[in-house]
Amino acid sequence: MTDATPANAAAPSSLRQRAGSAALWIGLGFAFTQAVRLGSSIILTRLLAPEMYGLMTMGTVVISAVVMMSDFGFSQSVIHNPRGDDPDFLNTIWSLQIGRGVALCLLMNLAALAMYTSHNWWPGLLQGSYADPHLPGVVAILSLVPIAMGLESTNLARAQRALAMGRVVRNEVVVQLGVTTLMIALSLHWQEYWVLPLGWVAFSAGVTLLSHLTLPGPPNRLGWDRAAASAAWHFSKWILLSSLLTYLFREGDRILLGGLLTAKDLGIYSIGALLVNATREVIYRLAAFVGMPALAEVAREQPHRLQKVYKQCRLPIDAVCLFGAGFLFAASDRIIGLIYDGRYEAAGHALAVLSLGLIAFRYTVMDQYLIATGETNQLFKRGILQNITMYTAVPLGFWQWGMTGALAGILLAQAAVVPLMFKIQHDRGLLDWRFELGILAIFPVGWGAGWLVS
Repeated sequence: MTDATPANAAAPSSLRQRAGSAALWIGLGFAFTQAVRLGSSIILTRLLAPEMYGLMTMGTVVISAVVMMSDFGFSQSVIHNPRGDDPDFLNTIWSLQIGRGVALCLLMNLAALAMYTSHNWWPGLLQGSYADPHLPGVVAILSLVPIAMGLESTNLARAQRALAMGRVVRNEVVVQLGVTTLMIALSLHWQEYWVLPLGWVAFSAGVTLLSHLTLPGPPNRLGWDRAAASAAWHFSKWILLSSLLTYLFREGDRILLGGLLTAKDLGIYSIGALLVNATREVIYRLAAFVGMPALAEVAREQPHRLQKVYKQCRLPIDAVCLFGAGFLFAASDRIIGLIYDGRYEAAGHALAVLSLGLIAFRYTVMDQYLIATGETNQLFKRGILQNITMYTAVPLGFWQWGMTGALAGILLAQAAVVPLMFKIQHDRGLLDWRFELGILAIFPVGWGAGWLVS
């Protein structure tokens, strides 16, 4: 099967072949885009001040808030639903996406206006990075991202459903190269706060445009099918709630530290978190774009094989997480020293501590299993547990031990989900203690590799 094959014609290839091909495309695409991002980061951190990265970090907090708090799981609905290739279903989903994008754009501009008003009429009301006068401008620029995301073709979700990721990855690589070139060119002439958010807008718009021009499948049109809308809501209502909690947890460090640190210190922290987040991104992509579609297909067609396929999905994800955790923990100072100038030296400590969170992040495969089987209510329980821990431990840790205490609180919140994951696996006959304990041997291997290069 070529990556140009329509999603509804993908069946002749075996699930293993398609999953392997999708994983290879995602891995190659991730390696290339991260190399481009790393090169871009090395150049841009020398052209732009740390304060600008702090502003961008706070801008992502706002956009992530409005996007995640209104996440109806439209793409997951296309992947999960038996009508995922039906044009009426797809047009309904596309219409819902557009409406959501417009609403989010308006909401973000209201937030920008509220911050601008606060800066001018009630100085001192906002503290830390929230008080920076350039933040409303960053948020206003980023408000265009939901519009671009809402216009994205549903053929992108169909490609993920069929595990036909070739063109999807190539599109992202092409857009990443173009946007990186644009940002460097702009930064050479203007060392201004708007360069970084403009790059995000350009990337989203580029991916959306290519999703319509290059991906096979029926073109999207505005349409409405009541049964399709009802099915999407039934599947997505727990995703909406869990996405809200996921946002509060995922952005909890920035939300909390944004009120405790200056924009400069927050920018240094964000550089330390950059490599960990890059590793988390490839793990999430493998789990969500390979594991979840594979599990959903098995759940629809061969439910008796779910346990076996789940364990097959776990092995590569666990290996990447544990090796990455050990390597980054051992080599953190060396990595930061090689890539960034002396202004970012303190980021090595943040990188070392945050890397340990990858040990718990490997259970993201369980999240995708629950989405594939329609048990999205379990994600809500996970979110409650992690958020209670995050919003309690991070402030207490910061007040008692400063930045080290805050980092320890973030790590504790990430680990809080592990007992729940054990229980969920046990209840479904998925828990294998020999695997859970034996796979941990990969961590010292990663640590040894990191020690060799440090």
